[in-house]
Amino acid sequence: MRVVKTLVCVFLAAATAQAQITTSNVKVLVSGRQCGELKDVSLVINEDDDEDHWIKLDSDGTCRWKADLGDGTISTSTARFSLRADLGRSGCQKAKANATEMIAHLEFSCCIGGPLHNVTMKIEPPMPVTYVRDVPPFERDRIPGVRCLEFATFKQGRGAIGNAQFDGEHVYLHLGPFDSKRPTLGLLLNDIVVDDGTLVLTRDDVVYRLTVQRAKGKMRSAPTLSSNAISIDIKKLGDLKFERAELEVIK
Repeated sequence: MRVVKTLVCVFLAAATAQAQITTSNVKVLVSGRQCGELKDVSLVINEDDDEDHWIKLDSDGTCRWKADLGDGTISTSTARFSLRADLGRSGCQKAKANATEMIAHLEFSCCIGGPLHNVTMKIEPPMPVTYVRDVPPFERDRIPGVRCLEFATFKQGRGAIGNAQFDGEHVYLHLGPFDSKRPTLGLLLNDIVVDDGTLVLTRDDVVYRLTVQRAKGKMRSAPTLSSNAISIDIKKLGDLKFERAELEVIK
């Protein structure tokens, strides 16, 4: 009988550990030597990096934060999260479900070293432009993270990428329609937007830099100098009537 009870307890514990919930309540633990210095902390949820959609967290004690999403709810089985803070950004994590209290629990290590950049952009003529943040798992996270592609679209081709941290992520500029399910990431900014100042890219500049990326294997495929790929880039930018992009690091 004791064996049966023990097995039942084990099965129940396993079921609880694997339970997934839909909830509006999130609690966050931030680890790291500087966690007590954080003052302005927000969550990015489900890879939506539109700064207007960041969820500002309330303090819940030293290195602890919380949020009530109100009418907005998340599923711990699918949702991905990352942290934005005044000291930097985190990698991406999935939440653990507390099915008893209906709380999604998260833990982040904060923050990866390296300077923060706010990068403004202006596309001429105005057209939708999407930036994509390709974030690998952070090596020093106590809980293994998940890779994510965070993105936001500027409908008129003007906006700013906030708290970009090129030491820990790859940031791309994607011109034209963007399909989050089958993303083509676009022009890598890490190699060209690193210092203070303004950078102006013409159509020829963009085609050249995309060609260099392909040659170095930075287009999520094997290195290539395919003339067909170059022709596709030229046609795409021509169809969009793209003329120039102006990028400026403001922090």
